Amino acid sequence: MFPSPQTLIVEKPSTLRDFIKGLGPEIWYAYDQRVIVVLVNGEGGWPSKPLKIGDRVALFPIVSGG
Repeated sequence: MFPSPQTLIVEKPSTLRDFIKGLGPEIWYAYDQRVIVVLVNGEGGWPSKPLKIGDRVALFPIVSGG
């Protein structure tokens, strides 16, 4: 399960963990299993990172090859 790349705008203050959980169980699972990269305003973020209104959260699937 790989969600498509997307950029979302935070509409209410929360933590990164709660924001991603609010996107649905599939995206939360992908985040928890580390198959997507999450950037907040162009920088990496930890799950407890506080988000404020207007922050940009970008989701990218990890691409690898063998």
